[in-house]
Amino acid sequence: MLEFPAYELVKIEEKEKEILFRLAWIFKESLNDFGTSVDRSLRYLEKIILPIIMASKKDRAYNPFSEIIEKYVLHILHRKLGKFGYNLLPLGYSSDLTLEDENHILNIDVKTANLDNPGDFKKTINVGINQMTHVARLRINKTFLPPPYFVYPNLPPFYEMEDGQRKLILTYGFIFIYPPYRDLIDDVRKDYNDLLNLFQRKVVNVLQAVLKLTDIEDSKPSQSKIQSIAENLIRGVFIHRCEKNVILKSLGISEGERIILERFYHKLKNVARKLRERDVKPVAIILISLPNGLLKDRYLNKFVSGKSYGKSARYHYEDGIFEILKEKTGEEIPRVLFVDLRKEYLSELKSFFDKINLLDYQIRRL
Repeated sequence: MLEFPAYELVKIEEKEKEILFRLAWIFKESLNDFGTSVDRSLRYLEKIILPIIMASKKDRAYNPFSEIIEKYVLHILHRKLGKFGYNLLPLGYSSDLTLEDENHILNIDVKTANLDNPGDFKKTINVGINQMTHVARLRINKTFLPPPYFVYPNLPPFYEMEDGQRKLILTYGFIFIYPPYRDLIDDVRKDYNDLLNLFQRKVVNVLQAVLKLTDIEDSKPSQSKIQSIAENLIRGVFIHRCEKNVILKSLGISEGERIILERFYHKLKNVARKLRERDVKPVAIILISLPNGLLKDRYLNKFVSGKSYGKSARYHYEDGIFEILKEKTGEEIPRVLFVDLRKEYLSELKSFFDKINLLDYQIRRL
């Protein structure tokens, strides 16, 4: 890595801080628009409840709002950052939103997490190799490998342009934390699994007739293919309602089994209603400035390989401050800002965060 004098490293943190607060204020001033947009999406909750159930795994619920949130956040930031001279930079191997101005490049990633899964947000942020410029340490058998054996991301600390200009790459992560709702998903998970098993049995019977299968195991479709066919037919019945009768007739669904399907359909609507009543909206919105890779000597110990070994990293922000700026000024300026939070969840959030720096007309530590 090219050597940068200490005064330039200070300038990097000053720029990271400047953009952090700019992004935070832009989004804070857009909270009303954001909330209105989310409310519009929630009106269609019944329409997407089946995919939510189907995507949920045994030990955790799929977050149906991740794509919704990402779309709104990126729309707001793209529109408002344009007023500051930023242009969209549609690069591959980059974050959810990449923008540039004359001097630097912004990479912004949007993440969602549930309050009952603190490993996704407690003092840490998980980032992929397209979402950071900082290297991360690799560990094997509980032992960290020595330099230079690191996770090297797809983003360098800067791009060197043809005219010799170095355009610094600054990376930021939004985390939207939601209240828990896995219990509502669990209430209908068994019903869905029973329905899936029913459809899989029916599919096997149909395939045996259509494909004229013998008892030879090698001639039978794999279980994964049977499950995939069954899942598609379930979507056909409950989402593409005009196809319902054709599908049920083809599968040979009896009148008694049709009653089971109708009960499941009403249970889906009930889950959607309960989700809406629970007011499943963000309990906290956090913005994090990830250190640029040129600051490696100061932050290396806080970056380790993440969930996807060698292809992601966890930034353990801990105190979450601009450390080089603190040395220069003595002031603790947070790298981690709470753009918004719901006060009724404050005590619970405090159990996960040592410091909660809420952006207001002045930063308040709660």
